[in-house]
Formats: sequence, C-alpha cells, structure tokens
Amino acid sequence: MMKNHRNIQDFRQQVNLYFDNELSKEDEKVLLNQVNDDPIYSKVFKKEKSFRDFIKTNVKRPAVSPDLIQTIKDKVRVI
Repeated sequence: MMKNHRNIQDFRQQVNLYFDNELSKEDEKVLLNQVNDDPIYSKVFKKEKSFRDFIKTNVKRPAVSPDLIQTIKDKVRVI
C-alpha cells in the first residue's frame, strides 16, 4: 500500500522531533514502532539518521574564544 504524501510529511516531522529530543516517551515509542513495522518509514528514518550523522562528523564548528563567551554571559546577566 502506497503512503500518501501527507502521511510521509507528518512522519518526517515526527522524525525530526525525535532526533531533536522533542518527543514524549510515548510518542517516541509510537514512532519507533512505525519504523520497525513499515519499510517506507524505516527508509525515511534511516536516511535522516544517516544525514544527521554525516553532518555531525563532517561539519566542524568554529572555536569560540573565552572572551566572547564571557561577553555574552555579562550581557545576559544585565537583561
């Protein structure tokens, strides 16, 4: 059975929330069950995980100086 576009969009949104640690434990469980039970959802999930893993390992964040961190902290305290 072919999934409709809206279902896939909704599922992708849930996957993004999952990887951003924004889902409740119950919603995580539902999502992971869908991934285990449906090859289409599994493919979408694995593709997103692979992409995020690639970004984490291949995109380097620039170092921030301690002075910049302190300046930001000082400004936050003033507010």
